[in-house]
Amino acid sequence: MFDGLSGVAFHRLYTPYVRLQIDEGVTVDVSTNIEEWASLDYSKYDVLVTNRWLGKYQYNILPLLEKEKLPFVIDVDDYWVIPKHNPSYQFYRAYIKNGIKDALSFADAVTCTTEQLKQKVLEFNENVTILPNALDLTQAQWNQETEHKPTIGWVGGLSHTYDIQLLRDQIEPICTEKGYRFIMGGHHERHKAWADMEKFITNQDRKNRPDWFDKREGTTADKYGAFYSEIDIALGPLTGDKFNRYKSELKILEAAAYKLPIFVSEVEPYTNHRDNEGCLFVKNNDWSVIRNLIESGDVQKLGQANYDYCNQHHDIKEINKTRLKVLNSVCR
Repeated sequence: MFDGLSGVAFHRLYTPYVRLQIDEGVTVDVSTNIEEWASLDYSKYDVLVTNRWLGKYQYNILPLLEKEKLPFVIDVDDYWVIPKHNPSYQFYRAYIKNGIKDALSFADAVTCTTEQLKQKVLEFNENVTILPNALDLTQAQWNQETEHKPTIGWVGGLSHTYDIQLLRDQIEPICTEKGYRFIMGGHHERHKAWADMEKFITNQDRKNRPDWFDKREGTTADKYGAFYSEIDIALGPLTGDKFNRYKSELKILEAAAYKLPIFVSEVEPYTNHRDNEGCLFVKNNDWSVIRNLIESGDVQKLGQANYDYCNQHHDIKEINKTRLKVLNSVCR
Protein backbone atom coordinates (compact mmCIF):
# COMPACT_ATOMS: atom_id res chain seq x y z
CA MET A 1 0.00 0.00 0.00
CA PHE A 2 1.21 3.51 -0.75
CA ASP A 3 -0.47 6.91 -0.80
CA GLY A 4 0.01 8.06 -4.38
CA LEU A 5 2.92 7.36 -6.70
CA SER A 6 5.60 9.57 -5.19
CA GLY A 7 9.27 9.03 -5.99
CA VAL A 8 9.65 7.00 -2.81
CA ALA A 9 6.68 4.78 -3.57
CA PHE A 10 7.76 4.36 -7.18
CA HIS A 11 11.30 3.21 -6.42
CA ARG A 12 10.77 1.33 -3.16
CA LEU A 13 7.42 -0.38 -3.78
CA TYR A 14 5.92 -0.01 -7.24
CA THR A 15 8.97 -0.88 -9.34
CA PRO A 16 10.38 -3.79 -7.28
CA TYR A 17 6.96 -5.39 -6.81
CA VAL A 18 6.15 -5.15 -10.51
CA ARG A 19 9.40 -7.04 -11.09
CA LEU A 20 8.49 -9.58 -8.37
CA GLN A 21 5.31 -10.36 -10.27
CA ILE A 22 7.16 -10.69 -13.58
CA ASP A 23 10.26 -12.55 -12.39
CA GLU A 24 9.03 -14.57 -9.40
CA GLY A 25 5.32 -15.03 -10.06
CA VAL A 26 4.27 -13.26 -6.85
CA THR A 27 0.68 -12.00 -6.85
CA VAL A 28 0.56 -8.36 -5.76
CA ASP A 29 -2.54 -6.29 -5.07
CA VAL A 30 -1.94 -2.54 -4.88
CA SER A 31 -3.95 0.06 -2.99
CA THR A 32 -3.09 3.73 -3.44
CA ASN A 33 -6.31 5.10 -1.92
CA ILE A 34 -5.66 5.82 1.73
CA GLU A 35 -9.40 6.25 2.34
CA GLU A 36 -10.01 2.52 1.73
CA TRP A 37 -7.19 1.21 3.91
CA ALA A 38 -9.26 1.03 7.10
CA SER A 39 -11.96 -1.03 5.36
CA LEU A 40 -9.92 -3.48 3.28
CA ASP A 41 -10.50 -7.21 3.68
CA TYR A 42 -7.07 -8.09 5.04
CA SER A 43 -8.00 -11.75 5.42
CA LYS A 44 -7.26 -12.24 1.69
CA TYR A 45 -3.55 -11.56 2.00
CA ASP A 46 -0.43 -13.33 3.19
CA VAL A 47 1.55 -10.18 3.98
CA LEU A 48 1.04 -6.42 3.95
CA VAL A 49 3.80 -4.09 2.74
CA THR A 50 3.83 -0.31 2.96
CA ASN A 51 6.37 2.49 3.04
CA ARG A 52 7.13 4.44 6.23
CA TRP A 53 3.73 4.10 7.93
CA LEU A 54 0.03 3.44 7.34
CA GLY A 55 -1.09 7.04 7.02
CA LYS A 56 -3.78 8.86 8.97
CA TYR A 57 -5.77 5.65 9.63
CA GLN A 58 -2.78 3.74 10.99
CA TYR A 59 -4.22 3.34 14.48
CA ASN A 60 -7.45 1.95 13.03
CA ILE A 61 -5.58 -0.46 10.78
CA LEU A 62 -3.08 -1.91 13.23
CA PRO A 63 -5.79 -3.69 15.31
CA LEU A 64 -7.19 -5.19 12.11
CA LEU A 65 -3.80 -6.61 11.20
CA GLU A 66 -3.41 -8.02 14.69
CA LYS A 67 -6.86 -9.59 14.55
CA GLU A 68 -6.13 -11.26 11.20
CA LYS A 69 -2.59 -12.19 12.30
CA LEU A 70 -1.46 -10.61 9.04
CA PRO A 71 2.33 -10.10 8.81
CA PHE A 72 3.28 -6.50 8.29
CA VAL A 73 6.45 -5.24 6.54
CA ILE A 74 7.54 -1.60 6.58
CA ASP A 75 10.01 -0.17 4.08
CA VAL A 76 11.87 3.04 4.95
CA ASP A 77 14.16 4.96 2.62
CA ASP A 78 15.22 7.91 4.77
CA TYR A 79 15.27 9.24 8.33
CA TRP A 80 12.01 10.22 10.02
CA VAL A 81 13.52 13.17 11.91
CA ILE A 82 13.90 15.86 9.26
CA PRO A 83 15.66 19.27 9.46
CA LYS A 84 13.71 22.47 10.01
CA HIS A 85 14.52 23.80 6.55
CA ASN A 86 12.79 20.84 4.88
CA PRO A 87 9.42 21.89 3.36
CA SER A 88 7.70 18.99 5.16
CA TYR A 89 9.17 19.74 8.60
CA GLN A 90 5.99 20.91 10.37
CA PHE A 91 3.86 18.06 9.04
CA TYR A 92 6.47 15.46 9.93
CA ARG A 93 6.92 16.87 13.41
CA ALA A 94 3.19 16.97 14.11
CA TYR A 95 2.12 13.64 12.61
CA ILE A 96 4.48 11.48 10.61
CA LYS A 97 7.58 11.14 12.83
CA ASN A 98 5.82 9.34 15.67
CA GLY A 99 3.62 7.44 13.26
CA ILE A 100 6.70 5.99 11.59
CA LYS A 101 8.25 5.08 14.94
CA ASP A 102 5.10 3.22 15.98
CA ALA A 103 4.87 1.44 12.61
CA LEU A 104 8.50 0.33 12.87
CA SER A 105 7.90 -1.05 16.35
CA PHE A 106 4.76 -2.92 15.30
CA ALA A 107 6.11 -4.38 12.05
CA ASP A 108 7.11 -8.03 11.72
CA ALA A 109 10.03 -6.94 9.52
CA VAL A 110 11.57 -3.74 8.22
CA THR A 111 13.51 -3.16 5.02
CA CYS A 112 15.70 -0.13 4.35
CA THR A 113 18.26 1.23 1.91
CA THR A 114 21.65 1.45 3.64
CA GLU A 115 23.67 0.30 6.63
CA GLN A 116 23.49 3.82 8.06
CA LEU A 117 19.69 3.80 8.05
CA LYS A 118 19.60 0.25 9.39
CA GLN A 119 21.33 1.43 12.56
CA LYS A 120 18.48 3.90 13.20
CA VAL A 121 15.79 1.30 12.47
CA LEU A 122 17.39 -1.09 14.98
CA GLU A 123 16.35 1.32 17.74
CA PHE A 124 12.75 0.22 17.09
CA ASN A 125 12.88 -3.18 15.41
CA GLU A 126 15.57 -5.88 15.42
CA ASN A 127 14.31 -7.62 12.27
CA VAL A 128 15.68 -5.27 9.62
CA THR A 129 17.13 -6.12 6.20
CA ILE A 130 19.00 -3.84 3.82
CA LEU A 131 17.50 -3.78 0.32
CA PRO A 132 19.59 -1.27 -1.66
CA ASN A 133 17.83 0.93 -4.16
CA ALA A 134 17.69 -0.45 -7.69
CA LEU A 135 16.27 0.74 -10.99
CA ASP A 136 14.38 -1.31 -13.54
CA LEU A 137 16.45 -0.42 -16.58
CA THR A 138 13.79 -1.80 -18.92
CA GLN A 139 11.55 1.19 -18.09
CA ALA A 140 11.21 3.74 -20.88
CA GLN A 141 12.61 6.62 -18.83
CA TRP A 142 16.01 4.93 -18.64
CA ASN A 143 16.16 4.27 -22.40
CA GLN A 144 15.85 7.65 -24.08
CA GLU A 145 18.25 9.07 -26.69
CA THR A 146 18.55 12.84 -26.93
CA GLU A 147 21.04 14.75 -29.04
CA HIS A 148 22.60 17.53 -26.99
CA LYS A 149 25.67 19.67 -26.55
CA PRO A 150 28.10 18.69 -23.75
CA THR A 151 26.18 19.06 -20.51
CA ILE A 152 26.69 19.02 -16.77
CA GLY A 153 23.46 18.29 -14.93
CA TRP A 154 21.67 17.95 -11.63
CA VAL A 155 18.25 16.35 -11.13
CA GLY A 156 16.34 16.69 -7.89
CA GLY A 157 13.57 18.25 -5.83
CA LEU A 158 12.87 21.25 -3.65
CA SER A 159 14.18 19.59 -0.49
CA HIS A 160 17.71 19.95 -1.95
CA THR A 161 17.85 23.74 -1.65
CA TYR A 162 20.72 23.65 0.83
CA ASP A 163 22.56 21.04 -1.22
CA ILE A 164 22.40 23.15 -4.38
CA GLN A 165 23.98 26.04 -2.49
CA LEU A 166 27.18 23.99 -2.38
CA LEU A 167 27.56 24.67 -6.11
CA ARG A 168 27.36 28.45 -5.72
CA ASP A 169 29.76 30.34 -8.02
CA GLN A 170 31.47 27.13 -9.17
CA ILE A 171 29.58 26.04 -12.29
CA GLU A 172 29.70 29.16 -14.46
CA PRO A 173 33.52 29.19 -14.88
CA ILE A 174 33.53 25.55 -16.00
CA CYS A 175 30.64 25.92 -18.43
CA THR A 176 31.92 29.11 -20.05
CA GLU A 177 35.51 27.90 -20.27
CA LYS A 178 34.73 24.42 -21.57
CA GLY A 179 31.67 25.20 -23.68
CA TYR A 180 29.36 23.10 -21.52
CA ARG A 181 25.70 23.65 -20.75
CA PHE A 182 24.21 23.16 -17.26
CA ILE A 183 20.77 21.56 -16.87
CA MET A 184 18.70 21.72 -13.70
CA GLY A 185 16.14 18.90 -13.82
CA GLY A 186 13.00 19.01 -11.69
CA HIS A 187 12.66 22.81 -11.95
CA HIS A 188 9.34 24.65 -11.50
CA GLU A 189 9.31 28.00 -13.26
CA ARG A 190 6.65 29.70 -11.12
CA HIS A 191 8.03 28.64 -7.73
CA LYS A 192 10.13 31.28 -5.95
CA ALA A 193 12.26 28.67 -4.16
CA TRP A 194 13.31 27.27 -7.54
CA ALA A 195 14.23 30.77 -8.68
CA ASP A 196 16.50 30.97 -5.65
CA MET A 197 18.05 27.59 -6.44
CA GLU A 198 18.64 28.68 -10.01
CA LYS A 199 20.33 31.86 -8.82
CA PHE A 200 22.74 29.81 -6.69
CA ILE A 201 24.00 28.34 -9.97
CA THR A 202 23.84 31.35 -12.31
CA ASN A 203 24.22 34.29 -9.91
CA GLN A 204 21.61 35.96 -12.12
CA ASP A 205 17.89 36.68 -11.94
CA ARG A 206 15.68 34.70 -14.30
CA LYS A 207 15.28 37.67 -16.63
CA ASN A 208 19.04 37.53 -17.17
CA ARG A 209 19.29 33.75 -17.43
CA PRO A 210 22.63 32.96 -19.12
CA ASP A 211 22.84 30.95 -22.33
CA TRP A 212 24.78 28.15 -20.64
CA PHE A 213 21.95 27.45 -18.17
CA ASP A 214 18.86 25.41 -19.02
CA LYS A 215 16.15 23.72 -16.99
CA ARG A 216 13.68 20.88 -17.32
CA GLU A 217 10.31 21.16 -15.62
CA GLY A 218 9.55 18.69 -12.86
CA THR A 219 7.54 15.65 -13.85
CA THR A 220 6.33 12.32 -12.48
CA ALA A 221 8.46 9.56 -10.97
CA ASP A 222 8.10 7.38 -14.05
CA LYS A 223 9.40 10.07 -16.43
CA TYR A 224 12.07 12.22 -14.78
CA GLY A 225 14.83 9.72 -15.58
CA ALA A 226 14.74 10.92 -19.19
CA PHE A 227 16.42 14.15 -18.04
CA TYR A 228 19.66 12.19 -17.75
CA SER A 229 19.59 11.47 -21.49
CA GLU A 230 20.61 15.12 -21.98
CA ILE A 231 23.49 15.01 -19.48
CA ASP A 232 27.12 13.92 -19.83
CA ILE A 233 28.37 14.57 -16.29
CA ALA A 234 25.99 14.32 -13.34
CA LEU A 235 26.28 16.09 -9.98
CA GLY A 236 25.19 15.02 -6.50
CA PRO A 237 25.93 17.84 -4.03
CA LEU A 238 24.87 16.90 -0.50
CA THR A 239 25.41 18.65 2.80
CA GLY A 240 26.85 16.44 5.51
CA ASP A 241 24.03 16.91 7.99
CA LYS A 242 22.51 14.12 10.08
CA PHE A 243 19.39 13.74 7.95
CA ASN A 244 21.33 13.37 4.71
CA ARG A 245 23.54 10.69 6.28
CA TYR A 246 20.54 8.35 6.22
CA LYS A 247 19.49 8.99 2.63
CA SER A 248 20.34 6.59 -0.20
CA GLU A 249 22.69 6.68 -3.18
CA LEU A 250 19.84 6.89 -5.71
CA LYS A 251 21.38 9.74 -7.73
CA ILE A 252 24.44 7.59 -8.41
CA LEU A 253 22.20 4.83 -9.80
CA GLU A 254 20.26 7.29 -11.95
CA ALA A 255 23.47 8.56 -13.53
CA ALA A 256 24.68 4.98 -14.00
CA ALA A 257 21.53 4.10 -15.96
CA TYR A 258 22.77 6.44 -18.69
CA LYS A 259 26.43 5.47 -18.23
CA LEU A 260 27.34 8.84 -16.77
CA PRO A 261 30.07 9.61 -14.27
CA ILE A 262 28.85 11.51 -11.24
CA PHE A 263 30.58 13.96 -8.92
CA VAL A 264 29.25 13.75 -5.36
CA SER A 265 30.02 15.37 -2.04
CA GLU A 266 32.32 13.22 0.04
CA VAL A 267 29.70 12.45 2.69
CA GLU A 268 27.59 9.47 3.70
CA PRO A 269 25.77 7.69 2.13
CA TYR A 270 27.65 8.46 -1.10
CA THR A 271 30.86 7.17 0.47
CA ASN A 272 29.27 3.72 0.34
CA HIS A 273 30.41 3.88 -3.31
CA ARG A 274 34.12 4.36 -2.65
CA ASP A 275 34.89 1.31 -4.80
CA ASN A 276 32.88 2.74 -7.72
CA GLU A 277 35.38 4.32 -10.13
CA GLY A 278 32.59 6.21 -11.87
CA CYS A 279 31.59 7.95 -8.64
CA LEU A 280 33.99 10.87 -8.13
CA PHE A 281 34.21 12.46 -4.69
CA VAL A 282 34.39 16.21 -4.20
CA LYS A 283 36.49 17.22 -1.19
CA ASN A 284 36.19 20.53 0.63
CA ASN A 285 33.35 21.51 -1.69
CA ASP A 286 35.78 22.12 -4.57
CA TRP A 287 33.69 21.37 -7.67
CA SER A 288 36.39 22.73 -9.97
CA VAL A 289 37.61 19.11 -10.21
CA ILE A 290 34.91 18.65 -12.85
CA ARG A 291 37.24 20.51 -15.17
CA ASN A 292 39.92 17.85 -14.65
CA LEU A 293 37.60 15.10 -15.89
CA ILE A 294 36.61 17.09 -18.97
CA GLU A 295 40.25 17.71 -19.83
CA SER A 296 41.20 14.04 -19.28
CA GLY A 297 38.78 12.80 -21.93
CA ASP A 298 37.66 9.99 -19.59
CA VAL A 299 34.00 11.00 -19.32
CA GLN A 300 32.65 7.97 -21.20
CA LYS A 301 35.15 5.58 -19.60
CA LEU A 302 34.14 6.55 -16.07
CA GLY A 303 30.48 6.60 -17.03
CA GLN A 304 30.82 2.98 -18.11
CA ALA A 305 32.55 2.20 -14.80
CA ASN A 306 29.60 3.68 -12.90
CA TYR A 307 27.19 1.60 -14.95
CA ASP A 308 29.17 -1.61 -14.41
CA TYR A 309 29.45 -1.07 -10.66
CA CYS A 310 25.76 -0.32 -10.18
CA ASN A 311 24.77 -3.18 -12.45
CA GLN A 312 26.70 -5.51 -10.15
CA HIS A 313 25.71 -4.12 -6.75
CA HIS A 314 22.24 -2.68 -7.42
CA ASP A 315 20.69 -5.27 -9.73
CA ILE A 316 16.95 -5.30 -9.14
CA LYS A 317 16.51 -9.02 -9.83
CA GLU A 318 19.18 -9.99 -7.30
CA ILE A 319 17.88 -7.57 -4.67
CA ASN A 320 14.36 -8.89 -5.22
CA LYS A 321 15.54 -12.37 -4.29
CA THR A 322 16.38 -11.01 -0.86
CA ARG A 323 13.11 -9.08 -0.78
CA LEU A 324 11.21 -12.31 -1.43
CA LYS A 325 13.10 -14.07 1.37
CA VAL A 326 12.01 -11.33 3.77
CA LEU A 327 8.39 -11.74 2.74
CA ASN A 328 8.52 -15.53 3.06
CA SER A 329 10.17 -15.29 6.46
CA VAL A 330 7.26 -13.45 8.04
CA CYS A 331 4.43 -15.40 6.42
CA ARG A 332 2.89 -17.87 8.84
